[in-house]
Parts: sequence; structure tokens; C-alpha cells
Amino acid sequence: MAEVFEAIVMYQRDHKEKDLMVKMLTKTAGKRMFYIKNGKSKRYQFAADVQPMTIATFEGTLNQTGLSFINSVKESHHSRELMMDVEKNAYMTYILGLIDAAFVDNQPIEKWFNWAKLALEKLEEGLDPQGLANYFEVQLLPAFGLDPTWGECAVCGRRDLPLDFSEKLNGTICQIHWDQDENRMNANPRSVRILSQLAKVDLKQLGTLSLKAETKQDMARVMDKLYDDQVGVHLRAKSFIQQLSGWQARLATRNNSEGQNETSAD
Repeated sequence: MAEVFEAIVMYQRDHKEKDLMVKMLTKTAGKRMFYIKNGKSKRYQFAADVQPMTIATFEGTLNQTGLSFINSVKESHHSRELMMDVEKNAYMTYILGLIDAAFVDNQPIEKWFNWAKLALEKLEEGLDPQGLANYFEVQLLPAFGLDPTWGECAVCGRRDLPLDFSEKLNGTICQIHWDQDENRMNANPRSVRILSQLAKVDLKQLGTLSLKAETKQDMARVMDKLYDDQVGVHLRAKSFIQQLSGWQARLATRNNSEGQNETSAD
């Protein structure tokens, strides 16, 4: 039977010559794959509504096994902000990819639907995209079977000393116990403190994130190593983000160099 449901479009893939396979995160029924017959045709009336990162209310059939189907679209929201901003688009794609990797299809995960929807809103409002992605990385670790200690020493429980992250001890460790892991992250204590805060705050309470470039780089390094070493997930969107960061760094270096040359010429 047809039913009305809210969903976020995660991605779409070509199927045969004219059809599409569209993955959606539904509010009440988890992740589902939808078959869109003639979805690639210019005449398909809901083409804009099945684009990635669209939030919409659909009418269709949600099958527990196999493919699901769309009959009509009641209303939809397309984020122009994310369509125009490559960086924000990449980070939201990454967040949706993490959710997709963390949970099996057809499993109700309404909390993560609500958080993904809220993440879209926060990106539109200007929240730092990397900080938001780090939030989801930290929060999703338990779903991947990893539940590290954050914000206190995994050995003695102290919170009043600089902390570093230890993969060996599965959590943050205070300065007194750094010698217990010679391969600790050697992260900036400020980076570790912010990641620890992200592990404990509700997304609704996450306001503006004012992060220095050095802090963001260090946070990204810590989380990338955790996901590479412990989780074993490295998504294509993350590779693009890393390439994008490299391009931005090179562009900033070139601009600074050109600015110094102009000053010298003056």
C-alpha cells in the first residue's frame, strides 16, 4: 500500500539506459533503495526532487525487502546554499555516507534522520562544515563498534590536565600517562578538548564553531587516523575533501606569495 513519508535523498546511481536507483534516508523506515523508472528522462516530473540532499515528503511504497517506489512528491526543499558551495556539499555528502556505512538498510534510525536534517539546516546557517563532520564522526563511532573515552583520562579519570588520544588505550589520556603509549596521537590538547566536547553535546545545542586552521587540521588528522585504523571506513567523499583541502592550502600559499611580491614591488 502507498504511504506518505519524509526522506532525505542520499545519492542516486544510473540504472540501465533511462532508470535511476536512488538511496534515501527515511524518517521512520531507515535507509531504502528506490527504483525510479525513466528517472533519467527529461520528462520525469520529479527529477529535481530526487537530487542528493533534497528533503521531501513523498508518497510511495516502502518495501521491507527489495526495492521501494515513489508515486508522487507532496513537498520538497532543495538547498541552494549547498548546491552553490562545493565544500559544504562535499561535507554533507560525507556525513550522509557515514550514516549509510554505519547502519544496515531498512533499520529504523529516526534519530539520525533528524540529525541529518538538522545538519543540512546548520550548514545553510553557516556552521563550520568540517566541525559538523567531526561531530558526526565522533558520534557515530559507537555505531561502528568503537566507544572511546573522551574528555577524561582513560587510565586515572583526571580531566584537569592536557589530554592526548591513545588508540592503544581507546580514549584520551592525561599528561601523566602519556608514557603508556609511545604511539599516541601527539595531538594539540585544544583539538582533543574540542573533540571531547563534540562527543558529549547534543546537535541541537551545537552553535557556532570558531576554529583556527591549525586546530581544524589537527582534529581532521585525529579523526582520519581513527577511521582508517580502527573503523576501516574511508569514503570517496572524504578523499575529495582531503584533495579540496590540499587545493585550498596551495591557493592560500600562492596568494600570500603574490601579496608579498606586490608589497616588495611597491
